[in-house]
Order: sequence, then structure tokens, then C-alpha cells
Amino acid sequence: MISSVAKLHDILEACGRVAIAFSGGCDSAVLAEAARRTLGADNVLLLIAVSVLLPRSELRRAESCAAGLRLEKIEFDPLSHPEVAANTPQRCYFCKKNLFNTLLVCSTAAGFPTLADGTNADDPGDYRPGLRAADELGILHPFLEAGITKREVRALGREWGVPVWNLPAAACLASRIPTGTPLTATALHQVEQAENQIRELGFSGFRVRHLGDAARLELRPEELEEAAKLHSLLEERLHQAGFSSFETAPYRTGSMNGSR
Repeated sequence: MISSVAKLHDILEACGRVAIAFSGGCDSAVLAEAARRTLGADNVLLLIAVSVLLPRSELRRAESCAAGLRLEKIEFDPLSHPEVAANTPQRCYFCKKNLFNTLLVCSTAAGFPTLADGTNADDPGDYRPGLRAADELGILHPFLEAGITKREVRALGREWGVPVWNLPAAACLASRIPTGTPLTATALHQVEQAENQIRELGFSGFRVRHLGDAARLELRPEELEEAAKLHSLLEERLHQAGFSSFETAPYRTGSMNGSR
């Protein structure tokens, strides 16, 4: 672990100045702290894309996590790109390609020629078309290059006092819409509202999948029994968000991804 961290610092030090594609999640927050420790706050720029794919609650958390570092909010309209709005199995590739292009323009204009992200050594084994887009644009992956895994990222975050070190993995709101179903701002806002309602009831690590008029509430297995007890209340909350009915199921990553 010591050699991996030393390599991480060497990678960052070689940048001189670095911009980070920031979400406020564990990986990007720990990377931001590593960059601050290595380069100093003045040489770190955090860029967060504000769009219909980012829940407002995550934006607020990111703003809080960025305390002490320069954070710039970049307006990004993913639905203006037909390849993204069509929601094909390669949606993430096209979205990230356009997003990283936008962030690169902003980082270069601000005097930060290197743009990095929080990709870690476990990520290449997962289905991540967005990673291919990042590689094509030369985005730096300090954790990946240093061989640092997700578990090690969390350990570093805990050691350094990063408040989101144990935050569950998140995905953009588009992941709640079945592949092949076109994305609309209305559907994305509906999912966001529904998830806010469910979160208020104390559930965590869940997803509200958009199935037209109906919703599928995917919960951690240990919370399914509690959901059954609260069925009427869940039905009321989801109805308020615009869903006429719902079903529950165990949470599974990528369940809306038609290519898996």
C-alpha cells in the first residue's frame, strides 16, 4: 500500500497542476485530497458537470466536499446530443466523450492542461464504456496507474478524513431508465423526486427504476422486509412522484443496461 501511495504522489507531482473531473463521490473526493496534499490547493481545480443527470443532492454534497479547493460548476446538456438522448447501450460512451471534451476545454482555459478522474484499479473489469471515451481523450487515471483498488481508495479516504470515504457507489440518473427508452428531462426529474422521497424514509443504497407509469424499487436484500411493512407508505411516496404502481426487487447494478 505504501508503494502504491508513493507512486500516486509521483504521478500527481509530475502533473504540476491538475484538474479533476469531480462528482463528490468517494473516488474523486479522495483523489482531490491526494492532489491537495501533493501539489497544494492552488494547483488543484475541481470541475463538476451540472446537468439533468446529476441529482441536486449529489451536487450539494460535492460542494461540501470541495471545501478548501477551487470548484467550478460547468453547465452540461447531455440530452442535446442525439446519441445520448437515444439511450443506446453505448450511451455512457457518447455522454462521457462529450462531457470530457467540455471539461478539457474548461481546464485548459483555466491553465490546467491535465484532466484526471477517479478511475481505480478495479474499474477496468466492469462494464464501463465511459472509460473507453476517457482513454481516447487522454484523461489521466492516477489511481489506476498507481494500481490502487477501490478498497484502498476507501482506506486512504478514511485515513485522510475524507467525509465520503465510505459512501456507496452512485450512478447518474440515466441508469434508472431502460436501455433503448429515450431519455427525457421529465423522466429524469421524476426519478430524482422519487428517490428523494424514498431516502426520506430511511432507505439507502437503492434505485428507483423508471418503467413508464410504473416503478421498480430495487433495495438492498436486508431492506426488502422493511419495505414490505411500509408498502402503503412507499406507494404513496412513489405516487407523489408520478408513478401509478411499483414493485420491489433486490438491488442489482446495471439492471437497466440492455447490453449485460
